[in-house]
Amino acid sequence: MLSISGLLVRRGTEMISVRLQARQQPDLIHGWLGHAILILTGFAFVFMIFWVDYTCTHVIAALAAVEVSDSHAYIRLDSETPADNSLEDDSKPITSGLRSAVRHLRARGGGSIWCTFRAFRMFLSYTGFTMIIGFVFGAFGATAIPIDSVITSMLSQFVSHMLSATWQMAWVHLVIADKSPRSSYRRKLGLQHWPRIAPAAALYSGVTCLALSVPAYAARLAAMTFLDTGEYNRGILNFILAGVLPALVLFFVTLPAKAVFIRVAASMLPEEDEPIVPFDRAFGGKVRATGQLSLVNAWTTFDWPARKRYFMVALKALGIEIALGVMGVLLVFGELAVVIRTGPPQ
Repeated sequence: MLSISGLLVRRGTEMISVRLQARQQPDLIHGWLGHAILILTGFAFVFMIFWVDYTCTHVIAALAAVEVSDSHAYIRLDSETPADNSLEDDSKPITSGLRSAVRHLRARGGGSIWCTFRAFRMFLSYTGFTMIIGFVFGAFGATAIPIDSVITSMLSQFVSHMLSATWQMAWVHLVIADKSPRSSYRRKLGLQHWPRIAPAAALYSGVTCLALSVPAYAARLAAMTFLDTGEYNRGILNFILAGVLPALVLFFVTLPAKAVFIRVAASMLPEEDEPIVPFDRAFGGKVRATGQLSLVNAWTTFDWPARKRYFMVALKALGIEIALGVMGVLLVFGELAVVIRTGPPQ
């Protein structure tokens, strides 16, 4: 899934790159040291942004979407010391802050930074699956069905996400539940459970595809309509329509749909799997009454304190990612300017 910060940073980087290339010759970077510094700097910031995106926007947000707000249900970790607990209010939910959530993940996983990458192999699996299915379906649709390429891309993304719905549900289970003797893929529910998760997957996938495709289509129409506005104005317009607009739509529209999907998937967590945060399996009795959690109940049982925590996790992660992206771009281009100014080695 594309992150909001990725859209903004990528558009900003493209604009800076175009202006820099217009002023400099293409062969001004010389020497292996300059290349190494630029590559290492870029890699370091990309890794930091990816760590924040996966750990906060995916893992901690999933925990915040299911954690109950009742302070009496808070479970203190046995591995935490009194000194550690004195740093924060134990009555607060685990996901009330990024720091407390990361501490919780590290305590559950042994203390390594890699412990925050919960269910990462399942994430790679269903992401790769959706990319392959989306590419195949998109290539077939582009040749067999004479429709607009944006619509073809949107439909291919939607179909691929629907086919991987049970994999995404397995990712939710692996994130919110403790380790199990069963392997990650054996914990994935069978295809007979697909009809139960399909409505939530359709909502989340449909909203995401529309949020990414409609602004791109609008940007293309705007570029065709305002051809006489100049290259600079067209670049600003394209940045707003294809960068800022999808970011706003993704944040304000897809986040609720994502929360609904996570909560519906969590309602199907097997009884033998123990959640790592306080979690109401019955969702206020809705699951016991109907046998499954509907889309409406998934949202109405999501109380305001929990919603606030969920959106704050996403907002904080977005701010950190944008800050890291801006710092990375400025540092890389600053190093590039230094290398250019020094010229080739004598």
